Amino acid sequence: MKQITFLLFGPCSSPGGGYKIIFEHANRLVQSGFKVNIVCPVSLNWLKGSLYYKIQCIYAYFLRKFKIGYDCSCWFPIDKRVKFYLTYSLNYRHVPKSDIYIATEVRTAPYLNSYPIEASRKFYFIQDYENWFISDEQVRSTYHYKMNKFVITNWLKDVIEKEESEKCTLVPNGFDFEEYKVTMPIESRNKYIISILYHHHARKDCKTALKALDIVKQKYPQIKVLAFGACPNPGLPEWYEYSQQPNSQKHLRINNEAAIYVGSSKIEGFGLTVGEAMLCGEAVACTDNLGYQEMAKHEKTALVSPIKDPNQLAENIIRLIEDDELRIRLATNGQRYVKEHFTWEKSQTVLKNLLNQC
Repeated sequence: MKQITFLLFGPCSSPGGGYKIIFEHANRLVQSGFKVNIVCPVSLNWLKGSLYYKIQCIYAYFLRKFKIGYDCSCWFPIDKRVKFYLTYSLNYRHVPKSDIYIATEVRTAPYLNSYPIEASRKFYFIQDYENWFISDEQVRSTYHYKMNKFVITNWLKDVIEKEESEKCTLVPNGFDFEEYKVTMPIESRNKYIISILYHHHARKDCKTALKALDIVKQKYPQIKVLAFGACPNPGLPEWYEYSQQPNSQKHLRINNEAAIYVGSSKIEGFGLTVGEAMLCGEAVACTDNLGYQEMAKHEKTALVSPIKDPNQLAENIIRLIEDDELRIRLATNGQRYVKEHFTWEKSQTVLKNLLNQC
């Protein structure tokens, strides 16, 4: 069976949505008989760095190797057959030899592009329009590399095929229906309990969600917000209950205790937390970004408002609080929609067919 190596942009000991999708694929590929490696470099600038920089990287390597850690075992249940490699860089001589290599982020693609192997063995997994570290021009230039490109959403497929005239394959995300499910009946939940993901990145635009919830609080002072995220509590008001890096059981409890989920991102590659909330029976009020649109259909599976508009977002949250029939209907429809359209079986079938073509 073929050996596959995923190229990450760094150690993966902290949770991340993009990492999560990669590891889900890795687990399922080894279960199908593939041999899977995951490479975590301590640096993406090894060749360009000074002697002092290389010494720092060597120190970071041993710190990660023997103390801090570098794999995902502390937060994600990875199959033991998946092999992790901590390396100094993504240079070809530093990575394990494989049949297939998969670049998983825009900064890893140039490394794979330089590997002295056939283009048919190079794959580029695109989960977002990753322009937060490099320019738009640099991002788009990677879409023209001679690689087999695959994306997670229709909007990314449109960017690459219609705007850049490059071929790519849609490999839709899946969800674990055992990890995300309804454990508390939708109709019996406290409608004043709301959940949100907190993230400091400007793309997530949590300020809009916080402003919207302040507006809702003025009308319904009894609301309670269950917030979760990877960072420490950023100093949220006392009516927020914050959970840092909740495990899967705690996350499931949050998603089932809350009746409403609020998403306020300006842009998302996909928007995992919206789908997870829907699967757990939360009614969703979110912004109209392209990633959310894969699941959030206005008045059908969610209430959708313009980006950076806290007033309209607040109005939609209030509608869900005041209209029990609407809230229960959207929650039920959302759960059904995600279950029908985002299965790992469908995702893996497409991916394995793509990998087996090389």
